[in-house]
Amino acid sequence: MDRAKVLIVSDEPQFAAAVSAGWQSERNSPSFLVNSSNSCGSHVPVFDLAILGPCLEPVPSVLERLRRQAKPVIHVSSLNGRSAKPPGVVNIHQSDGWPELTQLIAKQLLERQRSQAEISRLAESKSQLEREASLGRYILEARHNLNNALTSILGNSELMLLEPETFSPTVRQQLETIRNMGMRMNEIMQRFSSLQKEMLLAEQQKLSRASKAASASA
Repeated sequence: MDRAKVLIVSDEPQFAAAVSAGWQSERNSPSFLVNSSNSCGSHVPVFDLAILGPCLEPVPSVLERLRRQAKPVIHVSSLNGRSAKPPGVVNIHQSDGWPELTQLIAKQLLERQRSQAEISRLAESKSQLEREASLGRYILEARHNLNNALTSILGNSELMLLEPETFSPTVRQQLETIRNMGMRMNEIMQRFSSLQKEMLLAEQQKLSRASKAASASA
């Protein structure tokens, strides 16, 4: 996942500053977009996480619009206010230390999204590798059968050309064409074998780099 997008929705001037304070200086800080509650009526910007604070619009209707993107939402409510509890919404009361708690939970939610996105990417890569492996096994089997056929073609054409007087010039020319085409096909198959070895080596090097990167980040 690229740099996360955090949408802050509130009609309280200091709310967005309190939520984002000290967060933007971090290396992997998200990008913030601040909207008032009425600006989220007809069009809600794309976000990875939304944080809803005190607003003039009815909280349930704002939450409903935010939840349409199926992304996590944090609702920060006042101590005396009623907190909404629809599915997918984390509720926090504006007690002492609420900005730090909001940031902590937001980071955990964003990290979970990154992990889920990485799991999905790895699952897709696994499926693609399995498809390529199946195709590779089929090609290897076909190459083996084709090599056997080429060996027979080249062997028989060479044997027949050992007795050129047995055939007319036209037939000899056709036999030579068959032999030459067979040799060209054999060269192509040899290049395929070389390419296969190069691909296997490249895959081993890729796995080795991935393993070293995983060890370094652990």
